[in-house]
Amino acid sequence: MTGSSDVIKPLACSTFSLPPQSSASPLHIVAKHYVNPNNSVSPTDPSAVTLLFAHGIGLSTELWLPIIKKLYSISADTSESVKIRSVWAVDSPNHGDAGLINETVLKEQYPTEFSLKEYGVAIHSFLSSGLLSPVEASTLVGVGHSGGGGALAVCAAIASATGENPPFTSLIFVDSPWMEDRSVKPVFEQLIKALVSIEMSKPTYWPSTKEAIQYLSERPPYNRFHPDVMHETHFKPAVSAKGEAGVAFKTSNEQECATWNATDDAFAAAELLDSMLKAIPSHFIVATRGEIWPPPVLDVLERTIESHRSELASVAYIDATHYIPQEKPYELTNAIVAALRVSDL
Repeated sequence: MTGSSDVIKPLACSTFSLPPQSSASPLHIVAKHYVNPNNSVSPTDPSAVTLLFAHGIGLSTELWLPIIKKLYSISADTSESVKIRSVWAVDSPNHGDAGLINETVLKEQYPTEFSLKEYGVAIHSFLSSGLLSPVEASTLVGVGHSGGGGALAVCAAIASATGENPPFTSLIFVDSPWMEDRSVKPVFEQLIKALVSIEMSKPTYWPSTKEAIQYLSERPPYNRFHPDVMHETHFKPAVSAKGEAGVAFKTSNEQECATWNATDDAFAAAELLDSMLKAIPSHFIVATRGEIWPPPVLDVLERTIESHRSELASVAYIDATHYIPQEKPYELTNAIVAALRVSDL
């Protein structure tokens, strides 16, 4: 599938839907290829990079668009040393367009819990599909926000377990919750219980995109989102109980909560850190405002970062809550560029 609309200009987007790649997973995979038709970087330039974005829980690929646009803009500046060849993004199989394609399977097989391990499997399957050109695959940098970072770690672990070369030249983790101390799991689960209650109370229909954005902009966490993020499309057509046409989130409340319900994911992902950091240069970009986390959880997150600081390629901090890509997209873009420069040294 290919498509272009006002919301992604000046970029163009091609969307690829892959059927289930193995008997181990019944889920289709959706990947999106964002290119700048005016990009002066040669597709075969070995000094350029290809980026792969993985989104967080309850978010979507489209919400990366302000960052992707800015990255291409920076790349076009000849005074910059960072060159962007192309950008890919993979949906979690139960989010966004992938969630729409997989709707029946999700209702039947994943009604209440969906592990981000499935997201990691989807990313690994995408990388094995041949959609990436050889030069894209050889210069691939993964960028994951929140649970998307955990999915990238799972992908890297699958590659390692099957004897493959590391799938990424470097990884950039944006406030991914690495928790190496399981003693805080009960507290973490209480947080998730509260989040699930909030998310399940969200409307499933608005008369228009304008009214949806107005509603969300008055409520956390959306009320902190940058306007450029709020206006990116992550809605789908919907019909009200009265038969009236309108819009709804592409990702259902039930599937967002199913992903939150997989409470072991953050702890399991942290168990992959040691081997991953030895194999792949990794950068942490961390939110300075940790109010989303209960104090014991925040303490574990901070201690995990400090215990691995010497193994990290870089650590940067941004004045935002956990939703860095949505609150501070352009500050995050600059931090990504800085990490790419470090990786290029």
